[in-house]
Amino acid sequence: MTEPILRVQNLSITYTVGAGVFQAVSDVSLDIYPGQVVGIVGETGCGKSTLAQAIPRLMPEPPASIGSGKIIFRGTDLVQVPKRKMPMVRGTGIGMIFQEPLNSLNPAYRVFDQIVESIQIRHFREIGVVKSFQGGEVPFDYSKRPTTKVSSALTRSVIPEGAAEEIVKQRIRTRSDYRKEVLDYLRLVRINDPETIIDLYPHELSGGMRQRIMIAMALSEKPSLLIADEPTSALDVTIQAQVLTLMKDLIDEVDASILFISHDLGVIAETADEIGVMYAGRIIEYGPVDEVFRSPRHPYTKMLLAAAPRIYKSDGSLRSIPGNVPNLSRPPSGCRFHPRCPLARPVCKEKTPPLAPVTPSGPDTPPDAHRSACFFSEEVPGLP
Repeated sequence: MTEPILRVQNLSITYTVGAGVFQAVSDVSLDIYPGQVVGIVGETGCGKSTLAQAIPRLMPEPPASIGSGKIIFRGTDLVQVPKRKMPMVRGTGIGMIFQEPLNSLNPAYRVFDQIVESIQIRHFREIGVVKSFQGGEVPFDYSKRPTTKVSSALTRSVIPEGAAEEIVKQRIRTRSDYRKEVLDYLRLVRINDPETIIDLYPHELSGGMRQRIMIAMALSEKPSLLIADEPTSALDVTIQAQVLTLMKDLIDEVDASILFISHDLGVIAETADEIGVMYAGRIIEYGPVDEVFRSPRHPYTKMLLAAAPRIYKSDGSLRSIPGNVPNLSRPPSGCRFHPRCPLARPVCKEKTPPLAPVTPSGPDTPPDAHRSACFFSEEVPGLP
């Protein structure tokens, strides 16, 4: 097996606010391999969006802070990379699709200007003008700025000092060249009449169209890791279905690993290869999607699947999980799910269960692929 493109090891993140210190993410570990789609599910407030934003270091620091752990992307620990150097990481390998596109797109720029920024960063990277983040940052010398047009301060910020004007002049693309490439990306995300859409502002587009623009921006950098943070939650049901169909098609077309964050089990079931279930800041179950859905081995996962809406009335009434989500400023001792768990015993309150391998339910599942953070995982299949 190849090395993972992303390795998160024992990551813990806290938020310090007026009400105290909140443990948003606690001791989370996961690997994402080239070409793999990993889904993270959990209810609101479980820490999945914090995890997604922590990888490219987009969370506000402060009040957020990384207490411990590593985020190793292509061999570099991003936790050790100074914040000022992170635009190079985000511009040379990690793409992000946000939850609310209207808050992420600049209202003062047309679609073309927003997408071409990503293409220019990638273009300069391809011709060797962009400084690699592994090699450290060299501040851009504006006195030696190329005379050819560069669309934004962000693009200019990743061009190192001493970039020869002749190199950029010889290989720079014209506006017409960039426009053709932007149109190609608009067609890639299934936008009708891209020749018209390319000149519009974000407020002139529908929610689904804006999300497609966000996806096109993320793909235009040709990232090796794409993070989608609940990309359909702000859309109505019909548009959600269209965007999800698009995402499923693109997963087969683009050469990138994907971390897909969602609270919708159905979305993850259709898009992901592996699934991690989060509860109160921890990953409490992890494994192949088919294996976890067929034979969940943590009480929370089992109860979460049982609480999914039914298609027919004859399937019974909607079930719920008793109790409340814990306050992360004062999380329960031991297993954080034990106050709500039907299998809870004294040891669950005293010790934190490790994310350990469980017996696979099928012959095709590797022995260590399915893991659960439960002392009594073998009893979970017997729960109603």
